[in-house]
Amino acid sequence: MNPAEQKFKIQNLKSKIDWVAVEEEAANLLSRYIQFDTTNPPGNELPAIEFLADTLRRRDFAPQIIRSAPNRANLIVRLKGQAETTAPPCLLYAHADVVPADSADWSEPPFGGCIKDGFVWGRGALDDKGLGIIFLQALTLLKQFCPPLNRDIILLIAADEEVSGRYGAAWLLDHHPDLIKAEYMWDEGGVGLQKTDDALYQIAVAEKISLTIKLVAHGTPGHASIQNRDNAQDRLVQALYRLKRWVHPTRLTEPVIQMLQALAPAQPFPLAALFAHADKPLLWPLLQPRLKNNPIFSSLICNTVNLTMLSGGKAGNVIPARAEATLDARLLPDEDPALFLTALRSIIGDPKISVGVEDLPPPQVSTSPDAHFFRALSKTLQSLGSPGQVIPYLTPGATDSRFFRVAGMKAYGFMPMLLDNTELSRIHGIDERVSIANLRWGIRVVFETLQRLSDPNLDKPEPNRREVRSRE
Repeated sequence: MNPAEQKFKIQNLKSKIDWVAVEEEAANLLSRYIQFDTTNPPGNELPAIEFLADTLRRRDFAPQIIRSAPNRANLIVRLKGQAETTAPPCLLYAHADVVPADSADWSEPPFGGCIKDGFVWGRGALDDKGLGIIFLQALTLLKQFCPPLNRDIILLIAADEEVSGRYGAAWLLDHHPDLIKAEYMWDEGGVGLQKTDDALYQIAVAEKISLTIKLVAHGTPGHASIQNRDNAQDRLVQALYRLKRWVHPTRLTEPVIQMLQALAPAQPFPLAALFAHADKPLLWPLLQPRLKNNPIFSSLICNTVNLTMLSGGKAGNVIPARAEATLDARLLPDEDPALFLTALRSIIGDPKISVGVEDLPPPQVSTSPDAHFFRALSKTLQSLGSPGQVIPYLTPGATDSRFFRVAGMKAYGFMPMLLDNTELSRIHGIDERVSIANLRWGIRVVFETLQRLSDPNLDKPEPNRREVRSRE
């Protein structure tokens, strides 16, 4: 099929597919999927994975269930391309586990899968069960309606993303890498952000390094009525105060430079000039103060450390022998975690406080936006999305893309949904939900992007277009 015929096929499938039926089916599937409580820990993803596998079998797929531990499971299914594929596979990735939710805080039960007011409610609706259903529905439509693709499409629904990946992506790459080996990997990490007048489509090409650090302060226990100059909790408080006052140097990494340059055309003077020349270090003293006050960029230009857990003592009249604190650190992607920990210990400056880390990952690998997949997704957003810009993005959060990038795959993070700040705040928050309209739009974005990957004319230059057509 020549490129003109391919484009014609994409355009005319809009009238052949019953999108109302597709979105209703997606909402019902997601509702049932949410009802499997896959809170991690402990995860218990197996029943949810079996539900998805059964759905795929009824659609004439042959899914594999790969168990990594008791009641921990991953699902893999492959849609074959044409008889002789000319390109390596594309991997669609979503995770089945979710973070905890306290039902007392929610308007609807977090594991009820309620469909109400045009939304599917429940933990995982956005992160990340909604994306899994979007991928599953798009894969089904590709099988039913799409001309032969020049590459296989693999769908992976994995366990254990919210904790470590040691029962999911990391485990699979260690034990079954051939099942999920691909050129491109599509993950969460970026999203369509609806602003007042336009949209910002953030496609993640890198992420900050995530460290969970435990501080343990040791001291002399005793009765609380006696003055104690070796109080473990006092030591810990002083250490946390020093860390709070720690000024982290700001600098621009390559992914942030790419973001700024992509945003430059839409900025007023002098930001337009500063963004466009963000790769010039001589201009950084002018640029960095503006970025530090920007809610999008403030956490993307330096390392961050936040206190997340604090414990010590079991009685009001007893000075304990130890006190503990857990810190969440997010490092710039090219930072050396070992050197960062050395600096952190120096800031604390107390030999009676031990510093431990759950994992010491290597510096992160970034993915270039100058790639066939990035252009395919960009063009789809330009044809289906609200007016706005498509930019490469450094995500401050951790995703399983980090494992796939280290394994040599080109990983991109984009949740094909258009959300405002209120909806974004529901991720890991209260009353998480996704609109049925976003499910439908996300399925179309995935469906058409994967078709465009087979277009040999995709990489040919086109006239510059700063704005995109209205969202349908």
